[in-house]
Amino acid sequence: MKKIVQPSLLITILLFTIGCSAPQKEVPQKKVEEVVQPPRAPITMVNSSVPKYKISFSSLELGMSISELDQRVFKHYGEFYTKDFSVFQLDQMDYLVESHYISNIDLIFIDSLLVQIQAFLTVDKTNELLNQYGRAKLLINDHHNKTLLETESALTKTSKGYSINKNLDQFRLKWVRVDADIEYEVNKKPNTDSTSVNMARFSSMGNPKGFKYKLTFQTTDFQYQKAYIEWESNQK
Repeated sequence: MKKIVQPSLLITILLFTIGCSAPQKEVPQKKVEEVVQPPRAPITMVNSSVPKYKISFSSLELGMSISELDQRVFKHYGEFYTKDFSVFQLDQMDYLVESHYISNIDLIFIDSLLVQIQAFLTVDKTNELLNQYGRAKLLINDHHNKTLLETESALTKTSKGYSINKNLDQFRLKWVRVDADIEYEVNKKPNTDSTSVNMARFSSMGNPKGFKYKLTFQTTDFQYQKAYIEWESNQK
């Protein structure tokens, strides 16, 4: 009759067998290289093309040299007649301090000197200019406005100074000064200067109808200089 192995004896044998088994080799751990993450820019950072520098319209002066012109702000539009007659334009409105009422600026140089400044406005500055520069010569060429002045005055005096007749819709004001000639042209007539080129120049968010408000400063001999350049170019 076979003897039954008691449970306590079986457990002892198993423990003895496990304890006497050959020790296992320790598996060497691979060295994990530390990965350095490159620094990340903040998510809110935005690369903007808006310039950090500005130019003021009032800083432009007749007679300044072309070498003094900041060509980051003004781009060379072209040369006409001869190389001595050169035109520059404002490159971006973001450069201009007075961009809330000026839509574009043209600069004309003759012999590398600034002889004419033209600013195209989005709002009518007639009354401000009248009170800044004083009495001006009023030039009117169309029949409607000439007829209007037969019964109405061109100017009225107010507590703030002089004010132009608001019914006038096409005219020019001219100030002849010792150092420069100043002219301001206004045209609020519909379909006038309505070509695509002129509409692109005068129309803007501030002037959606494309009314013409053009302010010009030029040297007193500008017309003579320009005529001479034209004559000189025809001699070649």
